[in-house]
Amino acid sequence: MRTEVLTYLQNNADEKYRQFSLKLLPKDTKLLGVRIPLLRQYAKTLLKEGRGQLCLKIPLEKLKYQEEFMLHALILANAKISSQDKIPLIKKFIPHIKTWAVCDIFCADLKEVKQNRDLFYETFKPLLTTRQEYQIRFFYVLALSYFITPEYLAKIFQHIKKQTYTGYYDKMAVAWLISIAYIKFPKETEAFLFNTPLDEFIFRKSISKICDSYRVTKEAKIHLRTQASAIKTHKA
Repeated sequence: MRTEVLTYLQNNADEKYRQFSLKLLPKDTKLLGVRIPLLRQYAKTLLKEGRGQLCLKIPLEKLKYQEEFMLHALILANAKISSQDKIPLIKKFIPHIKTWAVCDIFCADLKEVKQNRDLFYETFKPLLTTRQEYQIRFFYVLALSYFITPEYLAKIFQHIKKQTYTGYYDKMAVAWLISIAYIKFPKETEAFLFNTPLDEFIFRKSISKICDSYRVTKEAKIHLRTQASAIKTHKA
């Protein structure tokens, strides 16, 4: 099955897109250059044909290219199986996530989390203690997609406050999360931002991402920038 999949991917590779995408990914990323809409369509076709499970049975250790991991993520996320059956497969896949692109598309497509928030929250919360950059990122991207709610907001903020970060991509995920939280819960998020000893990079990047959003008013952006500029140091 992997030979068939790899042939499809190689036949649909776009060299210009590959060169462009490589600039946005970690230096050691193996990339063919297949555009995401094509990967989505291929995953949908394989699932419709009943061959998605065959793809999921390809040993993860044999996968080489980002597109192979992304296809696995799309098939797994959209497979019509119970959450109880899917979660072990997700756990098995997470350690093989090595780029933000695979992480983010996987989380975005795990829409069943909305119906099983408690189960997914409790299952994947332990990732925060792994000291693994992309495993930490997985939790926070999952959180920004499904856990920015009145029930979970305070819990997520507490995780951020206590988190030990290991790299650039876990910190970026947290800044992204805070920007989404501000859009949905501005008062609570502003209070958290300015009353919590956050990592300096996360604090500044959160302000930047909030101010980049078209869903935040001009007045609110001015207010946040003024508040942030008054803080000379904001480190943990």
